[in-house]
Amino acid sequence: MILGDRSEVLRALLPEFADGVQLIYVDPPFMTGRTFRVGAQDASATSIAYRDIWQNDLDGYLQWLYETFYYLYHLLAPDGCLYVHLDWRATHYARVMLDELFQSPARGGGLKNEIIWHYQSGGRTQRAFARKHDTLLLYAKSSDYTFHGERVGLRRGKEKRNHMRKEVDENGQTSWTIRSAGKLYRYSEDMTMGLDDVWSDISHLHQKDPERTGYATQKPAALLERIILASSEENDLVLDCCCGSGVTPGVSEQLGRRWLACDQSEVAISVTLARLLRQNRRNVFALQSVKMIE
Repeated sequence: MILGDRSEVLRALLPEFADGVQLIYVDPPFMTGRTFRVGAQDASATSIAYRDIWQNDLDGYLQWLYETFYYLYHLLAPDGCLYVHLDWRATHYARVMLDELFQSPARGGGLKNEIIWHYQSGGRTQRAFARKHDTLLLYAKSSDYTFHGERVGLRRGKEKRNHMRKEVDENGQTSWTIRSAGKLYRYSEDMTMGLDDVWSDISHLHQKDPERTGYATQKPAALLERIILASSEENDLVLDCCCGSGVTPGVSEQLGRRWLACDQSEVAISVTLARLLRQNRRNVFALQSVKMIE
């Protein structure tokens, strides 16, 4: 784990890890204008996780975001995937920046998915439609990127889907058929069906969820498990430069991936370390925790 300013840390990683990280997940500050704490989310909580204030300086925030994306692009392997997790405040800016960095028409790189993660937590305003989703942008350097949709797909099951014809055999097994371009396609109920780009089956973490560490912006392990299974292989290197509560390294460890976890918050590094210790990671103390910048 590495503690320090994100841009400086990523730049320091380049000599050894350039083009060598197979999967990058980044959940950066959203420019919310808020201070996030560990524990109670009010002024009585003394442990500040991070400040997402930026003094209303949009240019400063976007410059920081672009520098982060620049280094992540150069760390990403040619067959790797980058997932950027943002919300309505900054997604549109991020797409413009990432489109510029990943434009490689000869290699088929660029935006592969705009994934909507829809959830039900939080209140509902009377002044607008309730904002109940985050956006995950999936980018790759080339068309030869790692993707295994079958690992995270859903069982087709017995329910009717689209205009398919339902058939039940003498053993009670359901299958579905559909004719397209003169060909008949058949799918059994036990076959895996690929996910679409709207994910509503993964719940946001509620306040009393046993998975919670107290870190304000913690994401559910199920979300990272889906990403890591779909976009990496065992022993691949996974990077999260805004590791927060440690979900990415924790899930990576469970799934047999190598990982790099960075954050500029001492609280985040402490929470991440505690999480890994709870997972009974026997060799966690063999890691070198480097404080790059005060």
